[in-house]
Formats: sequence, structure tokens, C-alpha cells
Amino acid sequence: MRHLTTKAITILYCISAQYSIASNEVTIHKIPKEKVAQENKLLTDLFTQDQSARIAPHRDIDWESLNHEDKTRRIKVLKMLENGHIRTSKDYYHAALIFQHGNKSEDIRLAHALATIAATLAEDKNKANWLKAATWDRLMMNLGRPQWYGTQFVKDDSGNWSLYNIDSDIVSDQQRIDWSVRTLEESKAMEKSLKSKKKS
Repeated sequence: MRHLTTKAITILYCISAQYSIASNEVTIHKIPKEKVAQENKLLTDLFTQDQSARIAPHRDIDWESLNHEDKTRRIKVLKMLENGHIRTSKDYYHAALIFQHGNKSEDIRLAHALATIAATLAEDKNKANWLKAATWDRLMMNLGRPQWYGTQFVKDDSGNWSLYNIDSDIVSDQQRIDWSVRTLEESKAMEKSLKSKKKS
């Protein structure tokens, strides 16, 4: 499984690079409706399951069971990727969110590659751009490094939320805005708001 994931990451980074080059250098003509790829319904169902499993408060979630379900979903998504069944911007976005919930760095790297392709293909790039930033921040956190964009908050044993350590010098607030992320000041205000809610 690890070999397959690493291979998938390599392929996806190549694809994302090609998409970036194409979007900069080639005029994209409108594709006839009958030739436009259809969204993968099975993948949409997996995405819905992934999101529904996280509606309950953290303390009420059986995390061991959820981790097992998440792994099963990732295996299914990898199979779809292998078989060429992930085609549209929403497909890539759904797959990215599923892999965003992986615990290993290779899962999150793949999530970032998928989100990058989703953002390149999407007409409305806001959600996919945010996911690009979130997957990168989560990867940094997974590797024990400061995040860049400020999308990740952590909860301590007392239930208090705080903004995960951030390197404020790597990207500018304009770059955060370009990727549909809060400015650093807004993220710190969010942190303050979360702490205030906890006290109340």
C-alpha cells in the first residue's frame, strides 16, 4: 500500500505540473457537453461518509473505529485513481479531503497533490485553494514543522483550542488571500474567539 501511495503521489505531481503549464500556455476551448467527464458518484458517496462521520463533537467520536473507516475509504479512492475514475475538479477535491484525514505524511502529500489538481481544474477555486493550503499546513504539522498559512488549530487535553505554531515569514498575507485563507491577524482573532468561547 505504501509503494502504491508513493507511486500515486509521483504521478499526480507530474499531472499537476502539466495542468499548471497548460493553463498558462494554452488557450482552453470549451468542451462539448457530451464529452465532459461526469463526476464519480461512488467517490461522492465516500466523501459524504467522510464528512458525516465528523459531525459529532470530538469527544463523542469513536476515533479507533473512524480511523479504520478512513483507511478503507482511502484504499477505495486509490483504486479509483489507479483505474482512471477520478477526472473532474470535484472528484479531485473529494479525494483530497478523504486523504487529508490520513495520519501518515504520504497520505497528506497525496491530498495536497489532489487538491492542487482540483484547484487547477475548478472554475470556482476558493474551496480547492483553501484545501491546498490546509493540506500543506497539515503536512508541515505531521512532520513536526511550523505551518505556513495558519489553517490548523490544535486542541489540548483541557479542551482548549490554539493556532498551531506558524512561521509568519514564509508566505505573505496576500498569498494567504490568494489561496482563500484568513490573514494571519484573522487567524489569531479566530484563536482568541475559540478561547473566549471555552471560558464562557
